Amino acid sequence: MNNMNMMTRETRRAGFTLIELLVVISIIALLVGILLPALGAARKSAQKAVCLGHQRSIGQGMAIYASNNSDWLAGPYSSGMTPQGGGIAPRDGATNPVQNMDWISPSLGDSLGLPIDREDRILAIANDELRCPSNDEITTGGFAGEQSYQSYSATLGFHSLNDADNGYVPNLKSEIFVENPVGYRPRLDRVGAASNKVAAMDGARYVDNWGAAEGVERTTSYNDFPYQIRGGNYMELGPMIAYSNGPWEYESNSSDIPLESALNLGFRHSGSVNLVYFDGHGSSMNAAEAHPAGGLTLQNLEPWFATGAIVGGNSNNTIR
Repeated sequence: MNNMNMMTRETRRAGFTLIELLVVISIIALLVGILLPALGAARKSAQKAVCLGHQRSIGQGMAIYASNNSDWLAGPYSSGMTPQGGGIAPRDGATNPVQNMDWISPSLGDSLGLPIDREDRILAIANDELRCPSNDEITTGGFAGEQSYQSYSATLGFHSLNDADNGYVPNLKSEIFVENPVGYRPRLDRVGAASNKVAAMDGARYVDNWGAAEGVERTTSYNDFPYQIRGGNYMELGPMIAYSNGPWEYESNSSDIPLESALNLGFRHSGSVNLVYFDGHGSSMNAAEAHPAGGLTLQNLEPWFATGAIVGGNSNNTIR
């Protein structure tokens, strides 16, 4: 009998009371609450690092392409698809452009092992090979139905000619009052100081409802038209231009606060955009730096346009 009483008491001691159990659960909940933000921040930092790695590879691919092609940059003036609605048609082949503005296939097609079939290559660029891990956006339109929003764009300013050259890519002066020098060509030796000129960036062009009222949900789209005149799916003017079709759109022309959609599409790394420069180094820029409250200056515009470009038709406002 005594042995049975001792076993009962020992069994009771080995268990937990309800209060003890609640205390343990509370401690676990507290620890989870403390650790989750830190884990989330670490995950975002890791995604940003992977994205910067992608962009450094982009910079290397662009440099190799230029080195092998007399300093020409991969784009509409080196693809054989320059004339709108004319020139060669998109064709199969890992390094052939899927669109006249496609710089990814010519400069990275071999190194990424892109598919030979054009439509498969379009999907691979968006969904697999060069998808930023922070890019969760899905396009609402496209030839293949749902696909990932394009992760990266080359800087359109370096791929545009001057009106006097009768270039097919439109003169930027009519868009944002910046005009490339007469005789400018999209070549690495013409962009200016390579360490200060942005070759590519987070974000892509196509956003529906980008001009709608504030508060209207922005959705992403895609097209596979072979000829584009303002960047298509693969080029953009950059976050300095607040109204450039949505990836970096702000609440109003005078505000430096990006819309929620811009935080998902362009400023997707905790409010910053990743960039790669023509010398191959990567960097980041936050929304306030991209769209300063005091307004744009020549210095702000320098990374996005070639040396010698004129702002506002005033030769005294020349980009270095």
